[in-house]
This record gives sequence, structure tokens and C-alpha cells, in this order.
Amino acid sequence: MNILYMTADTGGGHVKAAQALMHQSEKQIPGCKSMLVDSLKFISPAINKIITGTYHKTIKSAPFLYGKLYDLSEDGDFITDIAKAFNGLLSGRLNKLFMQYRFDAAVCAHTIPLQMLASLKRRGLLNIPVIGLVTDYAHHSFWNVAEADAFIVAHEDVKKDMVKMGIDEEKVFAFGIPVAEEFLKPGNRYVLLNKMGFKDKPTLLLMGGSLGFGEMLPLFSALISIARDIQIIAVAGHNKKLKYQMENIVNKRNGFNSSNIRIFGYTDKISELMDIADIIITKPGGITVSEALVKNLPIIITRPIPGQEERNARFLTQSGAAVRLHSCSELENILQKMLDRPFTLRRMSKAAGKLARPNASANIARLLEEFVMKAPYSERVNLPFPVAISAKS
Repeated sequence: MNILYMTADTGGGHVKAAQALMHQSEKQIPGCKSMLVDSLKFISPAINKIITGTYHKTIKSAPFLYGKLYDLSEDGDFITDIAKAFNGLLSGRLNKLFMQYRFDAAVCAHTIPLQMLASLKRRGLLNIPVIGLVTDYAHHSFWNVAEADAFIVAHEDVKKDMVKMGIDEEKVFAFGIPVAEEFLKPGNRYVLLNKMGFKDKPTLLLMGGSLGFGEMLPLFSALISIARDIQIIAVAGHNKKLKYQMENIVNKRNGFNSSNIRIFGYTDKISELMDIADIIITKPGGITVSEALVKNLPIIITRPIPGQEERNARFLTQSGAAVRLHSCSELENILQKMLDRPFTLRRMSKAAGKLARPNASANIARLLEEFVMKAPYSERVNLPFPVAISAKS
């Protein structure tokens, strides 16, 4: 069984979800092979640079504009229709991928490749099951693609929203967002504290996604200014400038005890850091949130990217798993209420556990196998199949 996974480089979460599902499918389904393709990079590195570069600059420099466009695309069909038409024009460039390799199904962890494959299906150029993997706790009109055979969503509430917007209920499966296998294995906090050189005291994990967004610098400054015996772990992700700035803040504070602070760049130890932490402070990206929920970790939500993350924040706060931080000046008061009231932390942890979907990858892999087994055997051909492909292949 050959499964194609498609993403777009608008943040690391889509890729992480696809990779988590890839690994589970290969472990769970006999003979399963996977290929991960960044749709825009495969079509054209130049086009990818324009689209993803514009996205990153907009959410960093003018997030209000992104949020406005997001809302406009929900209020009417004009922007959605333009996006689908544009992706449809690009879809023909994917033909060489399907001519070179035989796939049994495709999973799209982003709306861009989903719309491309939908265009190919409409034109009769593709006849395999195509599944949309929604990596946020909210629906959007860009996912309204009639040609998709199934949609995987984070929660029953998201499924209800999709059905209200006209998607067939039988196509929507509220299995959750896939997370990497290591997040499903609870770590021993005390063993990890000793292993990683941390102290046994209230510990806060500050994150801003793979790009280090979410007002991390002022939040970090506010945290280290709190007159309380706490341990701070800050993860800057791929944002090297942010890591340097945080280190510089600590170094410039004369007489300041920095032994309670650890600053990381990109790290593959997020699961262990979550096991150590009592609270995570983060922007509400779908993957980071899903990882925290699986760990039953109470969440303080920092400034979300307008649009899908704003909806994620609303969902999490209404569910009781998170509290919203509107300004850095509120941070000390919120932490005081959480740390001084163990009941509050236990209640939030319990709410997180109710939202968690630790079996998401296993359930989606089973669904994939069911879809493929329904296809005629003549269409399931084993061809040479690498584990990855790049735009240069």
C-alpha cells in the first residue's frame, strides 16, 4: 500500500501531523509505504517562495490583515473561489508525480494540496481516495472540497461545523489531530528532571511554535521579572534571533540568578519538556495544542495568529483546558491564581484530558486501510517507491 502525504510550508504543524500519521501507518498496516511531498515546493520553488514568504511576512508584520482576509473568506465565496481556481491552475504540475508513482490514497494536511488534488479528480486525472487532515480546532471554507473522500477533524464540534457548511456527515471523522508517538508515552517527571539537570519546582514551558511567534520576548521578560521561585523553560524554535535576544536579556541582568532558566532553540525534546512542565504558555497552534492536551497539560494562551488560531483559542478556553492571556501585565496574576490553587490546575488538566485524542493516528491509519481495500485490486500496483521525493526528483 502506497500512501502520499501532501503539505505546504506555512508552519511546521502540518508537516508534524503528516509525519506522525506516516509513522503510525507504516507500523500498523502491513507493507505500507509513505511519501511526503511539499506541494508548492514540488510544483515550483519560486512559487513556493512567493506564497509562503508572503504568508510568513503577513502573520509576522500585519497579522490583523491576515485575520481580515481569513474572516472575509468565511463571509463570502469570492476569496475562496479565487484560491481554489489558482490552486486548480497549479494542479496540472502534479501530474508527473502521479505518472511516476502509483499511489493508493492521498492525505492532504493543508488546503492547498487538497484543492489541487480535487481539481485533478474533477478532470478525471486522479481516481484514488483523497483525505483532508484538518490540523486546527476549527473549520474553514477552504476545506469545503466536494471531491474529497473523507475529512479528519480534531473534535465533534468541528465535525458539526463542517456539516452545517454542507459537507456530508458520513465523510467527516472526529478522530483528532495526529501527534508523534513519543507524546503518547508519559515520562517520569522526576527521572527527567534529574536527567536534564532541572530542579523540582513549579515549571513553566514557554513556546511560540516552530518560528518562535506569539510575543515570546516580552513574555519571557515578564516571566523572569516575577518575584516567585519558578523554573522557566523557553523554546525559540528555528528563530535564532529570538534565542539570542532572550539569552541577552538574562546576561544583562546584573546579580540575577539564571539557574532557574533554560533557553532552547529548535529541539526534539518537546515531549520530555512537557512532562517536566506544570503549565505551558504558547500560541494556540493546532499541533502544539494537541501535544499539550495528550500530556494533560494546562495551557496559557498567548496572542494567537488571527484566524484559525483565534478560533483554537476560543475552543480551548470554552472547554476549560486553557486561559487566555491578553497582555503581559496579566501574566503574574494568572500564574498566581493557577499555582496557588492546585484545584485549578487539576481541573484544567482534566479538561485537557477530555479533549485529547491519543488514538488519532491509529484510528486514521485504520480508516486509510479501509479506503484502500475498497479500491479494485488492479489499481493497487507496487512500483519502486522511495520514502521521500523532492522538487528536483
